[in-house]
Amino acid sequence: MRAAGAPNTAGPLVSALSTDMPTMPSPSRVVFPVRRHGHWLAAALLALALAPAAASPQRAARLYESGLQRYEKSDFAGAAVDLRNALQADPRNLAAHLLLARVFERAGDLQAAQQAYEEALRQGVSRTEVVGRLGHIYLSRGENARLLSTIYPEGLPDTLRAEVLTLRGTAMSADGNVDGALQAFGEARTLDARSPAPLLAEAQLHLRQRDRERARELARRATELAPNDESTWFQLGSIQQAVGEMAPALASFDRTIALNPRHADARIGRATALIALNRNEEADKELALLKAEKVVEPRASFLRATRASQRGDEATARAEYTDAANLIDGIAPASRSTNEPLLLVGALSHRALGSNQSARQYLDSLLARNGRHKAASMLMATVLLEGNELGRASKLIGELVRNYPDDPQVQYLNGTLLLARKQFGAAAEALDRSLRLGGGNAALRELSFSQFGIGQNQVALANLEKVFAANPRDQRAGIELAVVYARMGQGAKAVATAEALVRQEPGNLTLVNFLGNVKGRLRDFAGARKVWEQALARDPRFRPTVMNLSWLDIDEGRFDAARTRLLAHLKDKPRDPDVLFQMGVLEQRARRDAEALSYWEQADSSQTKDPRAGLASVQLLIGSRQFDRAATAARSLVGRYPESVPVHLVAAQAQLRLGDRVQARNLLVQANRLAGFDAPALLEVARLQLAADHLEGASHTLAKALQAEPNALPLLSLAVELASRRGVPAEVDRALGVLMQRHPNEVVTQITAGHVAFARNDLARAINFYRTAFEREPSTGLMVAIVRAQMGLRQPDAALATAQAWARKAPGDASAQRALADTQALVGKPELARDSYAALVKADPENPSLLAGYAQLLARLNDPQTAAVAEKAYRLDAANTALADLHGSLLMQRGDVDGGLRVLRDARLREPDNGLLRWRLALALSKAGRKNEARDELRAALASRNPPPPGPELSQLRAELGV
Repeated sequence: MRAAGAPNTAGPLVSALSTDMPTMPSPSRVVFPVRRHGHWLAAALLALALAPAAASPQRAARLYESGLQRYEKSDFAGAAVDLRNALQADPRNLAAHLLLARVFERAGDLQAAQQAYEEALRQGVSRTEVVGRLGHIYLSRGENARLLSTIYPEGLPDTLRAEVLTLRGTAMSADGNVDGALQAFGEARTLDARSPAPLLAEAQLHLRQRDRERARELARRATELAPNDESTWFQLGSIQQAVGEMAPALASFDRTIALNPRHADARIGRATALIALNRNEEADKELALLKAEKVVEPRASFLRATRASQRGDEATARAEYTDAANLIDGIAPASRSTNEPLLLVGALSHRALGSNQSARQYLDSLLARNGRHKAASMLMATVLLEGNELGRASKLIGELVRNYPDDPQVQYLNGTLLLARKQFGAAAEALDRSLRLGGGNAALRELSFSQFGIGQNQVALANLEKVFAANPRDQRAGIELAVVYARMGQGAKAVATAEALVRQEPGNLTLVNFLGNVKGRLRDFAGARKVWEQALARDPRFRPTVMNLSWLDIDEGRFDAARTRLLAHLKDKPRDPDVLFQMGVLEQRARRDAEALSYWEQADSSQTKDPRAGLASVQLLIGSRQFDRAATAARSLVGRYPESVPVHLVAAQAQLRLGDRVQARNLLVQANRLAGFDAPALLEVARLQLAADHLEGASHTLAKALQAEPNALPLLSLAVELASRRGVPAEVDRALGVLMQRHPNEVVTQITAGHVAFARNDLARAINFYRTAFEREPSTGLMVAIVRAQMGLRQPDAALATAQAWARKAPGDASAQRALADTQALVGKPELARDSYAALVKADPENPSLLAGYAQLLARLNDPQTAAVAEKAYRLDAANTALADLHGSLLMQRGDVDGGLRVLRDARLREPDNGLLRWRLALALSKAGRKNEARDELRAALASRNPPPPGPELSQLRAELGV
């Protein structure tokens, strides 16, 4: 009797086994994967629990070396224990993080490997070390969406880029994006014509598209490219099996097994082919072998169930089918995402929870049935506007305007959308139309806001005053009116308006808090503090005032008071995103970057409407030179906030720091579109386009901004810079002439003219412009500009005198004092520079940037303090690879081989394309006796963009290593 659900012909059986779960070939494919690893992993964790407490980075380095030796001997359990203990001793040991991930992967524990690779990335390991392996794991676990959202080819070497493109193409293919997959495979083949992987992945795609001939041809070509690679023969066999060519498939699987007798998938394929060819006894032997090797695989269980059913063994068939079903049930949700019934059940479950997202899904359903449903369209548009999803809102509102052009509420909604996009002129037209159709006081209020936006300030103010006079309880109008008065310098009117609002509702703490805001805006900080303290006396937990008073404390450097107040609030509401964000700002101001990043990450994950915390995190990561992490975080932000201009701008900055100008340009094109005619936003877009060397894009963006504000000083100044970058002197002169004609007395104009003169090597004239600006608005930046010009004129004494004079005038300005120290070094007086740096470090001993500069200066002087200063700087800023290079080299020089290796390895993992860094690591490895590893590093250094300079030391190392 055949078990329920078991196929009774070879055809369906072959189809079920050959078309499900296609895999991308991997150069380090795990064979006979056992996914239940409690036996050795539990032992590893038990050993860790019994291990002694953390000792030191030196102990971590010794444990890493022990773990590496065990890994090389395939002792994965022992390696895991050593590496876990190494990380317990030094959680920042990047080499241990990376090797632990490889240990888990080699052992077949893909979930643990994924977590370890992701942690390695978070700790600062370069993408080039991780993305390939992590992408394979995502694909193996069916996490296609995660792969596509986090594994990108930009900024990678060509071979790795081809591998990543192949991974992405495979994921796209599985998700039904055929065009995207084909494009990815084509790009991969162009980058690495010798790799069979893109051919094999594309073959699977064509097989799903029922183009059997094309699939077979691509797989055959792959075997010609790599005849000794078992994955090529396995994929060819899979395709032959899928098209019903069982005898050729069996031969291909036999060739695979000859190359790798432990290839589990090939043995499953071989068993399938044997059953189809009625060679059942041979198939039973294959399946028994898989079971004996403890291969946990639903297809194998399915085949054993089929054979048991054919033999009439109901008990065995039922047990095997149950095992197969349980395994499939345990597959991650992402792996089942193509199963329509499961997707439907998931959607209905979420809707039943009654969340905001469920409401939106309900509205989607209504609109899918009736796209002209007016109430649903308006409600959905309102929800989208509240969520700042302006793109989707625009489509709905556009359809409403076309269908209901004379509805005042529709026009009001349209005006609100245009206001949100800062398209003030168009917003004014829509709101004026709403007003004429009967939109009432609300339409007039919003109309006044749009009039402020287009510069009709007097008309706007009159309208807003009219709205508030007609309805003194219109808090939105009153609040905006008070803000406008404060902005226009009419402080008495601003305070009177805010106090009038409070008199209307004296128990309304929101309005009391706003009164404090007005006083603060007018720089009456004592008055603001008094109002806020009175509000908190009535309700110590009133959130807006808790935050405002804490902001004031932060600005005044009262970090402990602000921290105490905010932590008390978080005790009751630990997921409050705004307070978490504010805590991040506090900790950053207090120079506790790790704590700041932690708070911002919590704030970002606790909500989906405000990108500020994510933006702050990315900017902090960029500032600490963790460019891979910054780019990954920025891409996530773009996915979650696709309509946000600031998000696109910070993502472009991250890509620029990563060296990917193409992706940065694409992001800036989108930012240009999203910015509309918001001149300040367009100014930032154009500046970044210049940084990305996209001169045509910057020109287009700047022209668009000048349409909105043709006389804006920052825009006209940028026009001069753009013309200068184009290298056409006549264009520079024209742009500078316009700037000087319209803003002749502005400091920015003088600085811009100075920059033009400096670029033309007219240094004396440049100094005159800089001095004119400096006399009006003295600053360290202008002083540095003057010094640079004086050095260009070979006037070191004058340059030093300039820096000294400014430093004397600004004794409390640390940036001025550091500029003096740097100038002293620049003009050839390093001893004076050392004294200046020593004074700065004494005043600010925990400043990593200051310590880094000091350490590098001391190294130039061969000062015995160099090692101690470099070590302290590195401890404060381990992500700074230049510091790590210096510190690691100094450790090696004084005989601390383990410490030097640890630091240099960490730096190399953060910046693997730095040839000089890899060269010094090769020297250290050779000295430590790690010749094979040293040889790999030296070869990579010699092939890099900045190889080590020729010399006796390089020649000797090449001879030692045979490179």
